[in-house]
Amino acid sequence: MSADRRCPNCGALVSGDAEWCGQCFTSLREPDPTSTTSPAPSSPAPAAAEAAISPATAVPSQEPAGAFWPCPVCGARNPIVLEACEICGTPFAAVMRGDTRTAADPQKAFARSLMYPGLGHAMLGYSIDGFARGAVFALAVCIAIFLPLSVPTTALVVLATVLAVATAVGIYVLSAVETKHLAARRGLLLSSKVLLWAGVGLMMVAVGAVALSVASQTRR
Repeated sequence: MSADRRCPNCGALVSGDAEWCGQCFTSLREPDPTSTTSPAPSSPAPAAAEAAISPATAVPSQEPAGAFWPCPVCGARNPIVLEACEICGTPFAAVMRGDTRTAADPQKAFARSLMYPGLGHAMLGYSIDGFARGAVFALAVCIAIFLPLSVPTTALVVLATVLAVATAVGIYVLSAVETKHLAARRGLLLSSKVLLWAGVGLMMVAVGAVALSVASQTRR
């Protein structure tokens, strides 16, 4: 009976004729001294193998597919981090909405914009932006007309009325000028998001004017 021995891996006591350790399953077979390992065939170094490849046969690197978005107006490829096309200014939302800019007569689009702000934008394919301009214009006109007629005149009411008139005139002029820019593929002059926030600010000023006017009348 062969003497016991220790496992060289975990140190567990195993029998002398054991081929595997019962604790860690390490092989206890001794290598065959008669077996010789043949030398592996020599292969060129990786650097030499890479140098053997000519630049003409090298595979060109490809751009990541999801890193760009195509502009629906000018066709430029813009990085996904940009919110608007760096060539023509078209917003990224136009891609998500599936808008397609139409080639319309610039004079007709300009005439529609003079009729009402936003109609020229809609004719050129900027429906959402045209709606934003038309909505804020209508809000400013309503405040300018009905605010002085609804509450007694105070300093804040006068201020809100002046701001409403200035906003309505500004949007009317901006919409007409933007129509020519859009027809020439130059993009928007003012973001619709900024315009809508301006409308929210005007509404808050009007509400504040009404509240203060009513409060002053109640105290009397």
